[in-house]
Amino acid sequence: MKKTILAVLLLAGLAFAKDKNPADYPLTAHVVSVNTYTTAAATSDDMAPWTAQFRVGNLVYTTGMGCHKHVQVGADVHARVDKKTFYVLTDDGHSCDAHIRGVREIPAK
Repeated sequence: MKKTILAVLLLAGLAFAKDKNPADYPLTAHVVSVNTYTTAAATSDDMAPWTAQFRVGNLVYTTGMGCHKHVQVGADVHARVDKKTFYVLTDDGHSCDAHIRGVREIPAK
């Protein structure tokens, strides 16, 4: 029984450690904005409570809650993106993920 529990904890630890590897986050994302809950009602998805916006190249990702506590406006973070989720690893070791609410392209100058 103890060996089984130890094996499960070891595997969980390895999986957790993998989430902290910067090589698993090949993109650099610039934190554009972080919006926390306010008493004022939000009128658009871009300004909904508990959102964060990240710029990767010429794309700006608006994400839901999940990463707003771990990032600061103006910082660059390690990131990866799949179809519906934005993953972040900060320089101080925090990792988080958030649902992508929207993506918009910034035109080249």
